[in-house]
Amino acid sequence: MLANETAPLSEVAKAIGRSEGWLMRHWLKIHEQDGFPRKLSLGWVWPRRQVEAFLRTGGAVPFIAEAANENVPSDALIAIGESLADRYGGRA
Repeated sequence: MLANETAPLSEVAKAIGRSEGWLMRHWLKIHEQDGFPRKLSLGWVWPRRQVEAFLRTGGAVPFIAEAANENVPSDALIAIGESLADRYGGRA
């Protein structure tokens, strides 16, 4: 299953219409200028969903990853803290 989560150099190069050599030389530049996803530290592979999102937007909008967990917004944390302080007394 994890193999489906990554896209190898050959597949990404073909998807963007460039050669593998070109992508190897220019991926960082197009990452910095156009929001192309960073390659994974595992080698010449990219996160598949991020590349797909980049291609869907035509490279106009960088991909913003969704949170991997369900973080509570900070204002909700403040309300929870105030509620606990009221319930148990005192302030931290």
